Amino acid sequence: MDFDDLDEEINKRVQEGEAVACHVIENRQPIKGTVLPKMRRTHQLPDFSRLPERVKKTLPPYNGKAVSERAPVLRLLCIHGAADAYSVDWCNLEEEAPPEVEVATHEFPGHGHRDAEPFCSTLDQLCDDCFDAFKDAMETGAFAFLGHSIGALMAIKIAKRARAELGVEPVAVIMLERGAAQHPLFTEVGAERLRSDPVSFFEYWNPTVFKLYNSAGDIGKRTLDMWAKDQIMDQDAIEVGYHTFKCPLTAFAADGSWDSWVKMEDLVEPHLTNTHKNMEAGAYRIEKDGKAFAGHFPAWTYDGWKDWTEHPKGCSIVKCKDCATQSQILHGLYLQ
Repeated sequence: MDFDDLDEEINKRVQEGEAVACHVIENRQPIKGTVLPKMRRTHQLPDFSRLPERVKKTLPPYNGKAVSERAPVLRLLCIHGAADAYSVDWCNLEEEAPPEVEVATHEFPGHGHRDAEPFCSTLDQLCDDCFDAFKDAMETGAFAFLGHSIGALMAIKIAKRARAELGVEPVAVIMLERGAAQHPLFTEVGAERLRSDPVSFFEYWNPTVFKLYNSAGDIGKRTLDMWAKDQIMDQDAIEVGYHTFKCPLTAFAADGSWDSWVKMEDLVEPHLTNTHKNMEAGAYRIEKDGKAFAGHFPAWTYDGWKDWTEHPKGCSIVKCKDCATQSQILHGLYLQ
């Protein structure tokens, strides 16, 4: 997904005065507009130095260009999605963001440069690691969240804990490529199949991962294990009322995600059989007028994000045109 829309959204939130100013006193954070010190980076919150060489050499100063000068008044704390990594696009956002914003991304255990660590097996384990990564940044400066896929669920849990333990609130929240948190990804049948026999499940749910499993030895097996452990976390739907944001919320979706339909009559084997299996497994893989929904979350599930904020500006839902979904560009198949 192109991050230009995100940059515009960040700029807009930074420029809004009164809409977020009411949170400054509550937040125990610097006065709005205060230039913030650079965030402390760790193995959980990496910088460019932890990137693989092939990626590092494309970014400053490793590409010979000067690092962009920044005077950040806002920290954008990013949480990537299932089977993703800091080195896959997220690192680029640090340079692409406007100069008044500093961006940092939580790297999941077992992902990217943390590939020697075991994967988290529950959403709460992953949230504990993420909270630890973000804690210093949340305590010492104004911040916003950007959560993708399971990262959207994590953003809610992190915000709830930050309010309770640190007395701080985000000034904006951006959710990428996920229907509202109250919606699970799978049917109970699909979730049980994923838990009990992930190899067979991915043969039809994500054939690319299945092919990699069969062709790439240990890397292929580890990749499928990563997908299985991460994607089942998308089943951990969160009830409305668990946490309500006090800031504006924006939900972005690629048009190729919520408008993804296939004509049943056009399908040949094994695609026809796989489509029927996906309709059994996916909570929203429905058939309508001879077409089957092929995405994860249809447009109407995004409307539910409006229930997650009490801010007067509410929730904006943005459909990004001409965007490929993550699965379409094989996002997150790499371990580094």
